[in-house]
Amino acid sequence: MSEQISDWIIHPMKPGKEGPNPSQLVNCRILKIADKWVFFGPDGTPHSTTEGTIPPNPTFQFPIFLAHLNGTTMEPWYITVTFAGDKVAKGYWGNQGYKKPPDDGDPDDDDDTWVAHNGATTVTGEKREAAGASSS
Repeated sequence: MSEQISDWIIHPMKPGKEGPNPSQLVNCRILKIADKWVFFGPDGTPHSTTEGTIPPNPTFQFPIFLAHLNGTTMEPWYITVTFAGDKVAKGYWGNQGYKKPPDDGDPDDDDDTWVAHNGATTVTGEKREAAGASSS
């Protein structure tokens, strides 16, 4: 039996956009494994997992977690996913609470946004076979 895993990676630059992703989120990953979503730090440590089933293309918030990610200070992280598609995932981040969309409705011009590239992995038993990967 194989299970489909979707994998989004936050690179230094937002794909298709001018401007950087937040440096502390670079190389962090979001994986959708069956009906769960997991947020991984840049070192591969899982930091937060969603509770219960989430619709296929949701807006959701990861449970708050404490981590230093790419920084040196342990901080609380509030990560929101607003879109997860075939090529990119997008959302908001904060260290002092969950962020709301900017007033103009364009999330790509907000400093508290992140955008990630998508790749896919199929897991069969103990083996992992790359089904697709993204590169910048």
